[in-house]
Amino acid sequence: MRILVVDDEPEYRLIMRSVLTNEGYDVLLAENGEDGLLMLEEGGIDLVISDIYMPVMDGIKFHRKARSNPKLATVPFLFVSAFDDQHTLEAVKDPQFEGFLRKARPVEEMLEWIKYLAAPPETRPKVPPGDIRLTSRKPVEPRRDAVRRSSTRQY
Repeated sequence: MRILVVDDEPEYRLIMRSVLTNEGYDVLLAENGEDGLLMLEEGGIDLVISDIYMPVMDGIKFHRKARSNPKLATVPFLFVSAFDDQHTLEAVKDPQFEGFLRKARPVEEMLEWIKYLAAPPETRPKVPPGDIRLTSRKPVEPRRDAVRRSSTRQY
């Protein structure tokens, strides 16, 4: 499977290439939506993982342009973002978007999304690996008194 990762952060692109290559995927990298669109138009891409906010061409415009090309209209997109503000969450609720994942989520969730989006749409489970409410939730910090009590238990 060939995955195109589109993100303006060089570190994120390198991390994604390392993780996905170790999982056996063929990975291509692009710095913005414009470069990503050129690579996507060359063909052979099975899945796009794209940041939302990028200079030159953002992920939403990139997606819109890809969808306007009949040859690219079925390539699944997984959007990623470090932001989970109201504007971002509203933007990714578009029914044409296949998935959204916060960048801070565990790698296993990314891999679940890839497996889900790699399957033909008619065979995918009805419930995706996560939804906006779940993937944007911040981890709950343990209560300090609960930690203190558990550390003083005697067995």
